[in-house]
Amino acid sequence: MLDRSLEAVTDVLATTPHVMFCVKSSDGRYLSANQAFADRAGVDHPGDVVGRRARELFPFELAEQYERQDDEVLHSGRMLTNELEVITRPDRSFGWFLTSKSRWTDTDGVPVGVVSVSIDLRTPVDAAAPHAQLAAAVDVARRRYAEQLLVSDLAVAADMTVAQLERTARRVLGLTPKQLIMRFRVERALQLLVTTSDPIADVAHACGYYDQSAFGRHFRRVVGTSPSAYRATHRP
Repeated sequence: MLDRSLEAVTDVLATTPHVMFCVKSSDGRYLSANQAFADRAGVDHPGDVVGRRARELFPFELAEQYERQDDEVLHSGRMLTNELEVITRPDRSFGWFLTSKSRWTDTDGVPVGVVSVSIDLRTPVDAAAPHAQLAAAVDVARRRYAEQLLVSDLAVAADMTVAQLERTARRVLGLTPKQLIMRFRVERALQLLVTTSDPIADVAHACGYYDQSAFGRHFRRVVGTSPSAYRATHRP
């Protein structure tokens, strides 16, 4: 049963487009969700989500990732803030999300669940820069993602300070400059894993990662599965 303050938030987000909202109990069952979340889960109505667990609605690898996040938030009390995540849509295009999660407690401060909000970043990065300065930073990130690229390099290209670039990128793209670089790296990795037989270590190097281990950790955090498992599932 949701308290009144949480019910009010649920009402506000019930029909908000491109924003997925859900509340889970401490045992991992959904207590509430909006229509955008129901669409993402592949069901008709938010009520079809209630009472079910992530493993009943999403592929195993994604559900496992969601449950790891929930457990960390629930037991540590630390928020998950603007975590960049990717899914593969039915047409094989990539869907990018920024996910934030917070622990929900009762009036005595006892943890009873997790509240999650995910924003669907539907605007393509290449089309999202409204002026030449930000477009220049996006272009550098797209062309040089495989290098050890710094946010300061993007700021120089945009003729902005790092702080100005951070603010502008967040406002226009919904991403930090660092997340922008990571997005291009992961998108390239997804493509190489499906279209080539290159060893995972070579894919990691081609996408700008120090080594295969670092690549694997970041890939699993963003995609929800390992590079090898993603290749096995998605390669024709």
